[in-house]
Amino acid sequence: MARVTDVILPALDEADALPWVLERMPEGYRPIVVDNGSSDGSADVARRLGAEVVTEPRRGFGSACFAGLSAADAPFVAF
Repeated sequence: MARVTDVILPALDEADALPWVLERMPEGYRPIVVDNGSSDGSADVARRLGAEVVTEPRRGFGSACFAGLSAADAPFVAF
């Protein structure tokens, strides 16, 4: 199945939560984890589980969402 949806997941110290979410991502959906300054290895966990990782140094949910949206290129985007 071709990818049709990019899923933006803003993350700030979400290393413990990311495996549960990423392991359940349906086929055709690409997770884009936006690391927003995590100190717990969230980006490494996300990469290990196959997510694309974008780094956004400006703190804030809006900044992280915009960085993820800028990295997305699928016909549909979900947050």
